[in-house]
Formats: sequence, structure tokens, C-alpha cells
Amino acid sequence: MHGTMKRVPKPNWRLKKTLARRVEVRVMEPNDIKFLWAAYKKGGLAEMDPALSDGSMSADEFRTAFDVIAARYSEGWTIIAETPRNGVRPVGAVFGALAPLVGYVIVAGIAWFPWASRRNVVEGTIAFFNTARRHFPMIGYATGGHSRLYEVCCMHGIMRRIGTSHAVFPGQPAAVYETRSIKK
Repeated sequence: MHGTMKRVPKPNWRLKKTLARRVEVRVMEPNDIKFLWAAYKKGGLAEMDPALSDGSMSADEFRTAFDVIAARYSEGWTIIAETPRNGVRPVGAVFGALAPLVGYVIVAGIAWFPWASRRNVVEGTIAFFNTARRHFPMIGYATGGHSRLYEVCCMHGIMRRIGTSHAVFPGQPAAVYETRSIKK
């Protein structure tokens, strides 16, 4: 019985391979509202805020509601990648809050647009955290199935899990991750 068990190969995650395709991370621009609007109409922003879940707002109403929601965050980025059907376009948005006294950014929300493939999500997440860690340390909280993307970042060596918080999301524990610093 000892020799019959098959050994499962360990996944070999490498930044160079994951980021081989074009993925761009940039500060959110006013023109990105049209992509956020399209994502909202397809139900892609429902997790971000309950006000964005029904898809019934007009473009002007959405812009007003989104401005109120975006004002909660001090930082916003757009992730742009090659999509399966529509070429290079925004596939996600990341929102963060700067912790002013300690100098790090807390990831407050990541919204993946409905047209983003699974590959876009993995590549975009890796590209975002790898780019952002060059500028400032970041902390992210994950509940349930959201932990998997942070674990993939850990497998790439750009993040590490630092514990569990029971205070951030009442009633459910959240895994806490931080970006690894780059040696200078």
C-alpha cells in the first residue's frame, strides 16, 4: 500500500509567467465611469454596495450614486487586460483607504467586471498587488471564497497571510493578508 499513492505535483507559480500577457494597473480616471456603468448594468458591482445591485438607475443617477460611494475611498485603480471577446479594456476596479498615521493602504473593495475571464481576474489581481507594493504596503481582508485570490498572491510571493480578524466583518472571520515589501 505504501508505494501506490500518487504524488500530486506542486503548482509552480511564477510572476514572470503569470504576468506574461499585457495587464496594466493605473489610477482610476473620470473616463472609467463608462466601464463601471456597463458593469453596473450587468450586475457586476452588486458586491461593492447594496445601492448598486438592482441595475435600474439611469446613467446620471448612477454617476451621482457612484460619486457618493467612491468618496468613501481615498484611492482607486483600474485594471486593464486583454479580454476574450473585446480586446484590451478595463476588467476590474480596486478601491482602497489610506491609513494616514501608519502609511499603508487597506483594500476596501475589488470589483471584477462581468466580461473579465478567470484568467483576467488572476492576472489582474497579481499585477495589481505586485505594482502597488512598489509604492506602499497594503492590507487586504478576505471572507469565504475571496481568500483564494489572496492565497494565489501568496503562492507568487507578493503577499503573506498575517492572521484572522473577527472585528472587520461582524459574524464572520476574515483572513488578513499584507503585501510583501520589495528589497531595495
